[in-house]
Amino acid sequence: MMTITETAKEVLVSTMNENQAEGIRFYFAGQGCCGPQLGVSMDTPEQEDTIQEVNGISVAMDQRVASMAEGVSLDVKNGGLVMEGLPESNC
Repeated sequence: MMTITETAKEVLVSTMNENQAEGIRFYFAGQGCCGPQLGVSMDTPEQEDTIQEVNGISVAMDQRVASMAEGVSLDVKNGGLVMEGLPESNC
């Protein structure tokens, strides 16, 4: 299961309020040389998405990237949101 740190939650809630968003969405962002790419946005969930609540944040998950998001943690580093724990690639 993915996690969202308290610091990341604060940043997300503030940004979601500014953008009138209800949550975040992890999606398939295309195929790169190292395999599927994981994207995150404040989009409306799509019909096929799985929706769960993580640390009070509504998270929609595109099924094509659900396995990639397992164990991912959203945190704040150097003033910006980062995804930690993504699967290692051999590129």
